[in-house]
Amino acid sequence: METQHTDLTSDAAERIMAADFKNIVKKVREGKTLSQSELARVQARASGVVNTSLTTAANLNELASALGVTRQSIYRWRKLEGAPEPAANGTHSVIAWRQFMAANALEGGSASTDMEALKARKLLAEIEDRELRLAVRKNEYVPLEEVRLEWTTQVGKAIALMRAKFESELPPILSGLDAIGIQRELSAAIDEICTTLHNGGQCTP
Repeated sequence: METQHTDLTSDAAERIMAADFKNIVKKVREGKTLSQSELARVQARASGVVNTSLTTAANLNELASALGVTRQSIYRWRKLEGAPEPAANGTHSVIAWRQFMAANALEGGSASTDMEALKARKLLAEIEDRELRLAVRKNEYVPLEEVRLEWTTQVGKAIALMRAKFESELPPILSGLDAIGIQRELSAAIDEICTTLHNGGQCTP
């Protein structure tokens, strides 16, 4: 029985990878969340790597090719602290190596065009912008102006409260007390101020 030859040519493989990347772009446009491997592919392409579909390399040759570096570079980087270890079956995580290279500012080769990298960086910006907008809608972030306004308001309340205590209320009370009595009254005043600040500026009756 004749065996069908199923090996892909490099051109066919590139077309498949391009179509797959378009699906990732479409997924982002539709507001869907990318998987970790999909996000890693976008990040890799943004840094100038074309073969972003390969997530596991069978050997060092394949790993070096996926990262766009020489085997000598891999041998040298494996000695660095935190370098990814091969799996039990001898394969290597391309994603882990890309993250390690980025974290340690290790430069690899670039097989993609500047335009492809630019498109990927634009896509990353869209992803980050969408995630930020979603976080804002979930009230996970507060606008900076609101923080400044609230901080200024609370500082103003604290200053007003301290002036009222130490300039108006305490002097007549402290005038006839000894050192221990003065210390007791001052401690009570400080505790009251701290409690008021803790309650957001609301004075207790």
